[in-house]
Amino acid sequence: MKSVSRLKAVLATVVLAAGAATIVVADNHNNDNSGNNKTRLRTRLAGAAIQGKTPEGNADFRSDSNNRMRLNVEVEHVNLPAGTSLDVSIQHGTSSQMVGHIMLSATGEGELELDSQDGATVPAVQSGDMVIVSNGATAILTGVF
Repeated sequence: MKSVSRLKAVLATVVLAAGAATIVVADNHNNDNSGNNKTRLRTRLAGAAIQGKTPEGNADFRSDSNNRMRLNVEVEHVNLPAGTSLDVSIQHGTSSQMVGHIMLSATGEGELELDSQDGATVPAVQSGDMVIVSNGATAILTGVF
């Protein structure tokens, strides 16, 4: 009976991740008059309920021809104790790269902001890459760019 419940939880997570809305914008028309080509990838993050509360979030990646890259990952409704540190990884194919951590607030919210202009190391995210937010070895939110 326990294996059926675990299987249902895993399947629910996969379905939520596969159904997460993804938006890809490639602006190659230089309509900002700066000569920059821009790429923007966004996805909604989804996961299975934690003690009756369903977490959610968003991830946003931007890059331009000036080599500036930004990655923003936001989570909310995460039913874990305040101060819990969540790991954020980007998976490209079979390789996964840890990119940072999100510290949860008392309201179950948190954010990771990486900007290469501020000296942060930002991975070169591509369409099809997956963002994974984990509590230890357990993925709690996922989305595909």
